[in-house]
Amino acid sequence: MKIAIVTGAGNGMGKEFAKRLDEQNLDEIWAIALHIDGLIDLKNSIKTPVKIFTLDLTKEESFNILEKELNDLNPDIKWLVNAAGYAKFNSCENIKTETSLNMIDLNVKAMVKMTDLALKFMNKGARIVDISSIAGFQPVPYLCVYSATKAFVLSYARALNYELKHRGISVTCVCPYWTKTKFFERAVMGDEKVIKKFIVMYDAQKVINRAYKDSIKRKKLSLYGFVSKVQVFLTKLLPASLICKIWLKQQKLTKFGEK
Repeated sequence: MKIAIVTGAGNGMGKEFAKRLDEQNLDEIWAIALHIDGLIDLKNSIKTPVKIFTLDLTKEESFNILEKELNDLNPDIKWLVNAAGYAKFNSCENIKTETSLNMIDLNVKAMVKMTDLALKFMNKGARIVDISSIAGFQPVPYLCVYSATKAFVLSYARALNYELKHRGISVTCVCPYWTKTKFFERAVMGDEKVIKKFIVMYDAQKVINRAYKDSIKRKKLSLYGFVSKVQVFLTKLLPASLICKIWLKQQKLTKFGEK
C-alpha cells in the first residue's frame, strides 16, 4: 500500500500540498490536523482516498495511535509532508510560557517524532517535505520563538537530506515568505497587530506548486518569489544585529519593546 502522510492538512500549505499529491497515484493520503472540518473538505476535493486523523501532535498519545496504524498496515510511505505548525506575534513577555513551549512542541518536536516514525516505513525513492520559513534564516524580534523553531527545521532538513542519501530518500525544506493562509488568524493576539508591514503576501497555491515541483526534483531548498530569494541572499551578507534593527524599524518597533 502506497501512502502519503501530511500533517497540518486541514488548511493552508498542508492542505494545498495534499491536493498536489492527488496526482501521485497513491492508495491513500493520511491527512492529520487538529480539527476535522478542513480534513473533510480535503477528502471531498480530491480523488485519492483520504484517511482522516484528528490528532493533537503535541500529545504523545497521538503518535501512539499513528504508530499502531502503521504497524498494523505496514504501508510504503512515499511522501511525508511536515506542515503542522503555528506562530504567535508579540513580545515574549506578553506570550505565556506554555504557549511558547507548545509552539516548540508542534513546530519542532512533533516534526522530529513524525519523521522518525515515518522513516521506518519509507524506502528508496521516498520524499520528505518540511515546511520552514524565511524566518528560519534570521532572528526575528517579536517572533523570537517561532523564528527559532523554523531555524531548527531548516538546519534539521538540510542535514537529514545528506543522512538519507544512502537510502535514496530526499528531504526538501520549503521556506515561504509571508503567505495568505489561516496562519495569521492564530498568530495575531487579539486586536494587537505587532506586525504591521508586509512587503509582499504570496498566494499559498503558488508557493506549494513551486514546493511540489522542487520536491519532485529532489531539491534541498524551495523558495518562491523574488523577495524571498533576495532576503535569503541578504541574510548571508548582513550581520544578525543589523537584520534585527532593520526589521524593528520596518515594523516601527524599538529594540527595547516600545511601540
